[in-house]
Amino acid sequence: MVMFSFAVIATLAISLSIGGIPLSPIVQSVLFWIIMFFCGMSGLAHVFVREEEQDTSLFLRIHSQPETVYLSKVIFNILVFFLLQMAITPLYIFLLQVEIRMISAFIMIVIAGGLSISTTVTILAAIIAKAGGKSSLFTVISFPLVLPILWIAISATRATLEVRGRFELNNLYFLLAFSGVMIALSYILFEYIWLDE
Repeated sequence: MVMFSFAVIATLAISLSIGGIPLSPIVQSVLFWIIMFFCGMSGLAHVFVREEEQDTSLFLRIHSQPETVYLSKVIFNILVFFLLQMAITPLYIFLLQVEIRMISAFIMIVIAGGLSISTTVTILAAIIAKAGGKSSLFTVISFPLVLPILWIAISATRATLEVRGRFELNNLYFLLAFSGVMIALSYILFEYIWLDE
């Protein structure tokens, strides 16, 4: 709920602050992904931190396999972030008067970017939780890993908004491949993170 509230407030604040001034496609793309990034960071970190704070992680370790725990958490994060995108994207487009030139490409980039962010931050949330850190540190620690995702997503989104934009499938492939690599690595390493005392 915090994510959705933050996303709506951030979108409204940006819309009111620009006062109807038309923005360039690059600025619209940057603002869109900054909102998505910080909204995701405000909520996705809690997926493991709450387990440690509420002392339910020991129960999960005893009764569930590490792989099962990881897959359930990553699926949960993907679904939550997808719902956030479904709620915020139309609101953002409406309030900031975004004109999308390539709708199908825009939708694919939004989904692929969200998938990359949610799969990356899931394993980072586990590391933060096991290290005893708070979710306030999560954004700072996750930014270097999420930066390539944001870079590509912003570039690809810009291409879908420009009049003569040239959408490259390589950007979409990069985001999907990044998600796949993160899921594979996280699946392998999660047991050592989760069971480490």
